[in-house]
Amino acid sequence: MKNRVIIALLLLINALVSWAFSPQVTLQPSQIQIGEQARLCISVAQDAKESVSMPLLSDTITAGVEIIERLQADTVSLGNNRIEVKQEYIVTSFDSGFYFIPSYTFAAQTDSVQTSPVGLSVTTVPVNAQTDDIKTIKPIMDAPLLWSEIFTWVGYGLLALLLIGVIVIVLLKYVFNKKVPFIQAEEQEVIPPHVLALSKLEAIKAEKSWQSGNIKAFYTEVTDVLRVYIEGRFQINAMELTSDEILALVKKVPEMDEVRQQLKELLTLADYVKFAKMVPLENENEQSLLTAFDVVDKTKPVEESQV
Repeated sequence: MKNRVIIALLLLINALVSWAFSPQVTLQPSQIQIGEQARLCISVAQDAKESVSMPLLSDTITAGVEIIERLQADTVSLGNNRIEVKQEYIVTSFDSGFYFIPSYTFAAQTDSVQTSPVGLSVTTVPVNAQTDDIKTIKPIMDAPLLWSEIFTWVGYGLLALLLIGVIVIVLLKYVFNKKVPFIQAEEQEVIPPHVLALSKLEAIKAEKSWQSGNIKAFYTEVTDVLRVYIEGRFQINAMELTSDEILALVKKVPEMDEVRQQLKELLTLADYVKFAKMVPLENENEQSLLTAFDVVDKTKPVEESQV
């Protein structure tokens, strides 16, 4: 009878202790594939005034099972002056197999309690080698343009246009600075041969170099004026020809018929002065100048002679 009483008392004490704090370990889900995650929950229901020591887990629970995150501990009121303290962990495994989460000891002031081990099954990812769902290789997709890229290309384009504009302006300035003088020279009014000849004869007349003894220079100047005039008026290369060659060619020019004999006498006299050192009379010099005026005046264009 005593033994039964003692056993009953022990059972009652054990029940009271178990009721005082009750630890629990759960794992959800209990089966995962390699690399997937499961939630390990360690909790204990206890009196609010009771002090229970919970286990602290390291990075590796057991060989093959690792803790990747420790969540914030939580305390929930159960009523009747009781609370539940809960600590959760995120675990995973990178090797297939069956693993046991070991039992943990919860210690109180009056006693300690161990939890039961929990199993975790880790499987590999199934591979179906017989699948017919083979996809064709997709073409490379063009990445959409970003606004920053658009602004960059627009900036480059504006810079290129600016550089082209500067180059064009520089080239235009160079061309105009270099070419304008030639254009202006081409646009200058062409002085008619007879106007130029009469102007030079007037200058010779005003100079009167024959009176200073420069007879040879005088006849050279007068005949050169006539040669230039004939070349410009009738396109005869008189500056490169002798007097006889000039006279032979002007025979084919109708405008020279009236003054051909005067021209012959002037050219012949000039040749004597330049090459034979002949000294003409005073009146011959003045007559030679008048003859030169007459040759130009009578052979100039008809329109000019009518004015």
